[in-house]
Amino acid sequence: MMIGVRAYNMNINEIIHSGSKQNEVDEKPSISPEKARVYKTVRETLNNQQEPEIFVKVDVSPIWQDVADTIDLKNATADELAVLSSKLFKAGAITFEDHVSLSFAKNPDDRKKINFINQWQDRQEEALRQGASHDDLNDIIRVQSILSFVDSFTE
Repeated sequence: MMIGVRAYNMNINEIIHSGSKQNEVDEKPSISPEKARVYKTVRETLNNQQEPEIFVKVDVSPIWQDVADTIDLKNATADELAVLSSKLFKAGAITFEDHVSLSFAKNPDDRKKINFINQWQDRQEEALRQGASHDDLNDIIRVQSILSFVDSFTE
């Protein structure tokens, strides 16, 4: 079976004749006048916009800065970390599970100052070595993210 192309069966004079209307576009508009007005308004609005901003503005709760001003997570006691956790939880910035994880941080001497950022990094590495579950790793990483976020306000 042969599938032909319409131009194959056409007379060459019909294709190139200047009076031919087969390649002309209809004069009627392709969209309604109402839609054309909307498109024109949108196009003008987009063209009149100022240069896009390079930075994204993020509104962060002031509690993060407040707690960052009261603690150095690289030199803090477990009691100080528990206070930080309590403030973040009461402000609704962290979950109850994260509050529990931070409040009961492993530190045999609650008065001894330690680097909690490093401690949670070590905890993650140990969990990976021991084949911790996906949920346990997620909990550790989430707490690390909280600590890193607070620490980012002190830099």
